[in-house]
Amino acid sequence: MNIYVHKDGTQYGPYTLEQLQQYIQQGAFNLQDQACHDGQNWVPLSQVPGLSQPAAAQTPTQQLQQSQATQAVGNAQNQLNQTKASSAKGGGKKVLIFASIGGVTLISLVVILIVYLLGDDGEENGNQIVNNETESEQTEPSSNQESDKSDEQQKNSGSKNNNTPLIERIPSDSGAVFFIRVNDLLEKGRDDIAALLPPGLPPMVGKALENPTSLGLDVSEPIQIHLIPHEDVNLAPTGGIAGKLSDKEKFMNTIELLAGLGKPIEKNGYFLYAPLGNAEPQIAIGSDFFFAGFADKPKDKEPSIDKFMTATGSDALIKSQDTFSSFSNEKNDIGIWFGGDSILDSLSDQMDNANLDAIKGGTGTLTLNFEDGEMVGQVKIDAPSNDMVYGKGGFSDGILKFSPADAILALGFAFDLSKFVEFAEKEILPEFGEDIQLNEPMPELGGLSIKDAIASFTGEFMVSLTDVKMPDPSSMGGFPGGPDADPFGGNNAPNEANPFGDPEMEEGNIPFPPPGGAGGFPGGGPPGGMNPGAMMMAAMPKPEFIVAASIDTPKWLKLKAAPPLAMGMGLAMMQGYSITEKDDFLLIASKDHLDATQSGSVKNSVSGSSKKIFEKNDFVFKINIAPILKMDLPIPPGGPMEMLKDISHLEMASNSGKKSGTGTMKLAFTNKNSNSLSQILKMVKAIQTIVPTEELNF
Repeated sequence: MNIYVHKDGTQYGPYTLEQLQQYIQQGAFNLQDQACHDGQNWVPLSQVPGLSQPAAAQTPTQQLQQSQATQAVGNAQNQLNQTKASSAKGGGKKVLIFASIGGVTLISLVVILIVYLLGDDGEENGNQIVNNETESEQTEPSSNQESDKSDEQQKNSGSKNNNTPLIERIPSDSGAVFFIRVNDLLEKGRDDIAALLPPGLPPMVGKALENPTSLGLDVSEPIQIHLIPHEDVNLAPTGGIAGKLSDKEKFMNTIELLAGLGKPIEKNGYFLYAPLGNAEPQIAIGSDFFFAGFADKPKDKEPSIDKFMTATGSDALIKSQDTFSSFSNEKNDIGIWFGGDSILDSLSDQMDNANLDAIKGGTGTLTLNFEDGEMVGQVKIDAPSNDMVYGKGGFSDGILKFSPADAILALGFAFDLSKFVEFAEKEILPEFGEDIQLNEPMPELGGLSIKDAIASFTGEFMVSLTDVKMPDPSSMGGFPGGPDADPFGGNNAPNEANPFGDPEMEEGNIPFPPPGGAGGFPGGGPPGGMNPGAMMMAAMPKPEFIVAASIDTPKWLKLKAAPPLAMGMGLAMMQGYSITEKDDFLLIASKDHLDATQSGSVKNSVSGSSKKIFEKNDFVFKINIAPILKMDLPIPPGGPMEMLKDISHLEMASNSGKKSGTGTMKLAFTNKNSNSLSQILKMVKAIQTIVPTEELNF
């Protein structure tokens, strides 16, 4: 029997007779409310066949609770229906509410057991949502609530399992462990996370963001996820999500109502809920924690859950891996530890058969922290041998003399090139057969081999971009019939040469077909004062840069004489670029940096704190945003440009000079007093206003 209820101008349902009886007992409906059970007629609930009368009259407090419960039922039903519709439209994305954040904060773990499980298997029970806090806070129990006491007693009986800490339950064969400090993330971006949530969600989702204990969660300790790679790398890993509980009964009531779960069974001192399906996690409840276990094969799910729930710590990862033990003591917003050959085999398979043999036997960590004014991501890898030690550990003072402090973009690396050659010979060249031989002399290189050419460089490279000058319309050869815009040479300045021009272009010997000839311009060519070759060059943006590379000067001079290289350098010099050698450095510079090629240093080389990133790393990539905004770039104002104003710079750096390599990514904001998570989420919100939500694929 499907029964609809009409109350205070709103229609609810359909409900089964048992569901409706439950709502009447909870005070959501009374017997005077109108109901339709035959599909045609509306009658008072008291006339619906099979409904029993309430055991006692309601007190004023219960009447207030009835109003609250009714409102909760209506809101929850309407919002749940909207959520389901949105989920269906998006291809069944059950975690849609957190897709907008791109998984950065992983706050979804707060409500994953609530919203994630509201899939197809739980839809029939969706109308059972009630205000869980209202039920737990009732102070005047009625006779209809006696059955709830027995349920709570049953739940309390499942707290006899051991008190092994959660972190000691992570098994030693885990290949990766995630720690998410939900409490810290909420403190840093709670309001901005809430602003990203789509409309139509149950009210308790908002309550959970404001206060996770409303769901019975304790987020003072990090949520943890562990993955155990399968022997068959094509199969998904086994593992699960675990977290502390502040109120076990409240948490169990919540997931039972929202996910439509039946009562759990008691097993080995913990409660285990029946799985909703093969793909969904299966939930277990311990004395003061929950665990949602998953596995590629359904038959492996319950054994892995039982192993976690009954663990004594004797086979704990924290006791067998010193690097994991150290990592567990760190306090990162989001942290990932990985290690073991099995996880690397799995990653290799996921990354198009990438070869990660060089770091097998090693371990590593990935961390992400949202600080005031900057977001910092860091990776650390403890390699098993020196095979992965490619870097020099930092840049020399010699090359930093050619790195301007005000560079828009800086890109540099200081590596051991001989190791790269060895790696190429061992891992890359065999894929090409006999086509490439590094030791074979090549006529194109003047008789030198590829190895000889590489040996001309000693491993340090630095590129610095300081400006991009946009073309001036007046420099494009003038308008038809106008004056010649060439300030050098020509009739306007016969005695003044252009030191940065192309002699061929200046003399009219441009590499274009002659006017009127085959493939030439119709009508005998353009009006006087217009030079097509010069126009093309003048219309291009002019970058100002300096490139420095450390060299073995005698070997470089031999390579420099090779015809193809000499020709290319000549063409570059005709465009006004300087190419010279200075103090065992090859220097290529544009007009603004010609002085540096002669003096041996740029005017404002990096120093002080800005120099440290180069001294402590052997790879650096840095972009400063403010100078870009000052350029006259053809980018429309508003939108992305407005968001760029909030960013100071982006830098990425790594040090591979030791077996314990490190890498850092830092996104710095102009506002140093606001937390970076809040600023990033505001940018995501701004993007949503520019790009429709349905077009975003997070």
